Amino acid sequence: MQRINKSLLKHFWCVLFVLLAQTSVLAQKPDASLYRQLPKYPFVFVSDSIVTTPPLITDSLFDEIAHGVRFQVNRTEIPSSDPFVSLYNDSLVPWLKKHNLILREVFVKGAASPEGPYDNNVWLSRRRTYRLIDFLSSNLDQTIAHQPINSKFVTEDYAYLVRLMQLAGDAEYHQVKAIWDACGGDERLCKSKLMALNGGTTWKRLLKTYFPTLRQSRMVLWYMVNPEHMPLPKCNLMSTTDMLKVPGLDAYLPLSVTDTTAVQPRSRRHLIAIRTNLLHDFLYVPQFGFAPGGNIQLEYYPLSGHYTFNAGFTFHNHRHWDTHKFFQIRDVQLELRRYFKGQGQFIGTFVDAYLQGMMYGIGFSESKGWEGEGGGAGIGLGHSWNLTKRGNLRLELTANFGMFITRYDPYVWGNSGKIDGKYYYDYHGNVSDFKKRNHQFLWFGPTNAGLHITYDIIYRKQRKEAAR
Repeated sequence: MQRINKSLLKHFWCVLFVLLAQTSVLAQKPDASLYRQLPKYPFVFVSDSIVTTPPLITDSLFDEIAHGVRFQVNRTEIPSSDPFVSLYNDSLVPWLKKHNLILREVFVKGAASPEGPYDNNVWLSRRRTYRLIDFLSSNLDQTIAHQPINSKFVTEDYAYLVRLMQLAGDAEYHQVKAIWDACGGDERLCKSKLMALNGGTTWKRLLKTYFPTLRQSRMVLWYMVNPEHMPLPKCNLMSTTDMLKVPGLDAYLPLSVTDTTAVQPRSRRHLIAIRTNLLHDFLYVPQFGFAPGGNIQLEYYPLSGHYTFNAGFTFHNHRHWDTHKFFQIRDVQLELRRYFKGQGQFIGTFVDAYLQGMMYGIGFSESKGWEGEGGGAGIGLGHSWNLTKRGNLRLELTANFGMFITRYDPYVWGNSGKIDGKYYYDYHGNVSDFKKRNHQFLWFGPTNAGLHITYDIIYRKQRKEAAR
């Protein structure tokens, strides 16, 4: 009897261990009631459009289900011969289009192989991630999702290197793992320690054995049903406990009939926006005082990509005859912006290049005034934030640096000391030899700063854009 009890107890602990192990594995996966993992494509999760938070993808789950795209050395183009290209274009994309799914989020890891310089790998990993997102979206004829697409990646994936060594039963697995654990996620530090391990012999072996596998973008994708194609339940036929079946997903996902705002489509997106620079609108000039003016800019947003086109005009016209102060400016500026976020989102950090031309007349006193023309060019950095949920009102901060060259003439009030109430160029040579713009000034450095308010005035209909 005692042996039987011991045997039963042993089996009980074995069953309990298996159940706990299964529970642990299930806990690693996203909620099955919200996200459906496709059996044929385990790296793809799909959900109803009411789901607003991304699935929780743990590191262990990512390593288990992620699909990789291999890149050539120091290149960012997705090779057309990579197996993922045909898998995605010929098999997955038709299914996604059939069921009106749009790309919602991309989880990416390990976009560069560690053998290159780290700074170059940072650039490579970001460029490869952007190329991958562009590929995933463009092949779906999708210019932009209804929510921003986020990319999450590491540059040199030493955690995956450790896992590959463990799976291979590598003799130096424990040494490499100890270094990675001790570095606390610091890729640069880990790289320097691994290169010095065993006099560099380990690094050379890893270079041949494992690094080619690390030269890839491993991804997990989340797609959601396009809100424009989501059927809304009829309130007179369904209660709050009813379930809405997502066509083709073979899963029931909850939809509360009271939460109709969650599935409302974004019916439009910006095409042309108007912008003003508050620093120019409420300008204060030393030696002159307040000189508010008008600053109007128009920005054009293409259907997709990173670039926008901007044209602006600044106007100041202050004339204080009694104090001999003048501030008259006519400035035209053309600008090309590149937003770091692609897919036609046009939000967040951007860089720009600009050209400008200016006419001006500025006077601070009877004997201190200038009139002339000039032009310049330069580059800038800025960031844009949404002020409304719809994103049609935005706040921007900008700073520009470059060169400005001008030809000008000083002017004074009166003539040769005689007060006659008129203004003359401050010229003391022979009048017959006088030519305008005898002086020139060249400036290198900061050229402008901005605190902008941007508002969309012309929109595209989102439905037309999504269907193109």
